[in-house]
Amino acid sequence: MTRLFVPGWSATAALYSPGLPEGWEALELPSYRSTGGELGAYRRWLGEEVARRPAPVTLAGHSLGGALAALVVADRPELVERLILFSPAGLPLTKPLRASFATFVRQVSRRVYPARELVRMVGSSLAAPRAAMRSGRAAHDLDLTAELAGIRASGVPCTVVACANDDLTTATHCRELAAGLGADYREIQAAEGHIWPIAQPELLARELSRSAGPFVQL
Repeated sequence: MTRLFVPGWSATAALYSPGLPEGWEALELPSYRSTGGELGAYRRWLGEEVARRPAPVTLAGHSLGGALAALVVADRPELVERLILFSPAGLPLTKPLRASFATFVRQVSRRVYPARELVRMVGSSLAAPRAAMRSGRAAHDLDLTAELAGIRASGVPCTVVACANDDLTTATHCRELAAGLGADYREIQAAEGHIWPIAQPELLARELSRSAGPFVQL
């Protein structure tokens, strides 16, 4: 049994590790420099990661990672037995990129991110700023309406977990995305809004366990 978790935009695998139950593996996103910030490059990378793992795969993701996970299911539904999305991107967002950056600055000031991972995140963006911005714009404007319908038709079971006070991938956004997938939908309350899977790992662990069930070594 393979269980893979895809981080959100600019996030590192280590940020999610505290909230991953036994049997889950957080993937490390390729650098902006290696992908040029192109969505297609991330899509191909994740497809290759899934294809080389023992099937069937349970695939989960947060934010942009959720959208990437959905794209892989749209491309290769036979490889995935379950899709779990946490505050996912995948439909056009209304919060301006500048406002999202301001939110990130406030999170940094509150020391939400561990210092080591913050340095890695910022360093990756500074190493290829145009690519980082290209990736951010792609995530902001992404519209997977057609892909969501294809996933629904494939019959892969899906769950979408939203945060009621998320002002980026809002509860309304997540409900619309869940409807497109024909997914189970749940909504939680969390102090840090969009980055709740990072800031409150106990909630991530609870929701992953609830959605995927206990890990069984095959």
